[in-house]
Amino acid sequence: MRQRKVINIVAIVLLVGFAYAAVQNSPVLSDEKNSYLGGLVWTNSLEEGLAASQEQNKPVLVYFWAVWCQYCEKFETQTLPDERVKQKLNNDFILVAIDLDENKEVPREYGVSYPPHELFLDENGNVITRIPGYANADRFYSVLTEVSDNYKKPAHGAEQ
Repeated sequence: MRQRKVINIVAIVLLVGFAYAAVQNSPVLSDEKNSYLGGLVWTNSLEEGLAASQEQNKPVLVYFWAVWCQYCEKFETQTLPDERVKQKLNNDFILVAIDLDENKEVPREYGVSYPPHELFLDENGNVITRIPGYANADRFYSVLTEVSDNYKKPAHGAEQ
C-alpha cells in the first residue's frame, strides 16, 4: 500500500512538472503592449498605431485574430513568413494586431465579426481597403503593394 502511494505521488509530481514546463516553453502570442504573430511584432493599440502612422507617413495594417482561429494560424504560418510579405510589412506598414477575444470595441467600430480579417487604414483611421478572411502570400502581397504604392503618391501627402 505504501509503495502505491509513493508511485502516485511521483506520478503527480511528474505530471505537474510536465504541465509547468509545457506552459513555460509555449510561445508567447501577446503581452500587454505587443503581439508576436508570424515572426513580426505588432502593437496591440490602434491609437498607438495611428500615431505612428502620422509620424512615419505609413498606412496601418490592423490584423484581427483569435487563438482558436485555424485560418489565422494558416495566415501566420504560411502568409506572414513569406519573405516578400515580411519585408513589405516591415518597411511600409504600421502593424496593429487586435485579438477578437480581448478587444471588442475596435472590431465593432470597423464592422469586423470574425477572424482573420485584415484592415488597411490611413493615419486618421479611415478604411483604405480590407481583406475579410484568409489570404495566401501572393494575394496578400498584391494588396500590400497596391496599398503602399497608392499611399505614397504625392496626392495623399497633399491631403495631410
